Amino acid sequence: MISENVVAVVLAAGKGSRMKAKSKNKVAFKLNGQPMIAHTVDHLYQAGIHNIIAVVGYQAESVRVALGSSVSYAIQTEQLGTGDAPKYAIPLLSNEIETVLTVYGDDSAFYPPELFKQMVERKIETKCDVLFLTIHKDDPSGLGRIVRDKSGKIRSIVEEKIATDVQKQIKEINTGFYCFDREFLVNYIDEIKKNPVSGEYYLTDMIEIALKHGKKVDAFFVKDDSIWHGVNNRSDFAKAQAKIKI
Repeated sequence: MISENVVAVVLAAGKGSRMKAKSKNKVAFKLNGQPMIAHTVDHLYQAGIHNIIAVVGYQAESVRVALGSSVSYAIQTEQLGTGDAPKYAIPLLSNEIETVLTVYGDDSAFYPPELFKQMVERKIETKCDVLFLTIHKDDPSGLGRIVRDKSGKIRSIVEEKIATDVQKQIKEINTGFYCFDREFLVNYIDEIKKNPVSGEYYLTDMIEIALKHGKKVDAFFVKDDSIWHGVNNRSDFAKAQAKIKI
């Protein structure tokens, strides 16, 4: 049974311009008759996590229609990226919350309930400040690579555009599913710097921040890479529709 001191924050504020969605947020697009973000929320409930906050922004009403009263809502007033969005959920955290689980609303529909339980349990067991989910992709193009030292300890997450040729051969990637210690998240999220190219803040930077401050970082590797399916464009969405019907 998941403790009441766990909250899940589902990020669903981004514009998703590559999906060319104008009348609704892309997380409200339906997979097998149900909005993709609703699959995520259902699986969180099945895992015993009932304290859920959806961070909304672009076409927020479509997300509210998709989820109704099953979650609480935080509004990201300006869409400045995944590293900015959780800040709007922090004021909604009750005093007893110790663990903050964050997922993206556009890539978490296939996470099984058991995975949410395992992530929370692993974070509590290891007493780490941040735990994140990794998988292997045969073709990791465009994704952040996990760089480890010889003992297997995490050294960094390197984005493809700045990765060396050797680092580009790494198959282990970051999915963007994090389990934060509440105190660490609250105290350090403001250290995320605005990306000079995109003008956005990226939650991925919290790993580097944690390592820089000597905080405990751990990764939870899952062999089955089918649990993660990012929906960035119409092609990704079509693949997700086909996958969910199998």
